[in-house]
This record gives sequence, C-alpha cells and structure tokens, in this order.
Amino acid sequence: MAQVTVKFNVKANCQKAYICGSTSNLGAWDAKKAVEVKDGSVSKKFEEGTVVEFKVLAGKCWCKVEKGLNGEELANHSFVATKGQVVEVEVSNFAE
Repeated sequence: MAQVTVKFNVKANCQKAYICGSTSNLGAWDAKKAVEVKDGSVSKKFEEGTVVEFKVLAGKCWCKVEKGLNGEELANHSFVATKGQVVEVEVSNFAE
C-alpha cells in the first residue's frame, strides 16, 4: 500500500474543506462520504499504482465544489499513487 498525503492551500473562504474522489476511502464520488481536510492535509493509503481523481468541496455537497479564480469549472485533480507521495493542491474559489 502507498501512503499518499494531499496538502491543501485553501485561499477561498470556507469553514471546512473536504476531499471527495474516485476511491472508496475518498467517498467514491458520494459528497456525503467526503473526507474532512484537517490541519491542511489528508493522508490515505492506496494500492500502489492506483489512479486517483478528486475534487475539493466547501461542505458535503456538490453545490459547494471548487471553482477556478473566475468561477470556471475545473478538471478533477488526479495522481497515480506511489509510496510517500505528497500532492499539493491550491483552491481559489468555491461554487456558492
């Protein structure tokens, strides 16, 4: 198993940020099962070589999904899980 840490720089105004993604330990795209970002990061284990996609939410609802600086839609974040990997993500805006 590969331990991966996703570090967040959330510049947008929100009380709590969550990560929701393509794997079961990231909620399997079910916003109600999204994982809370604590102390600016989320660490999870994935099978080595797994392609992981995710989005950042300002709540457990897709109505609060991250957006670009000017409110535009963004592609999913993605990575291939490798041992000790650190993924850095910056969030500028959320849907309101």
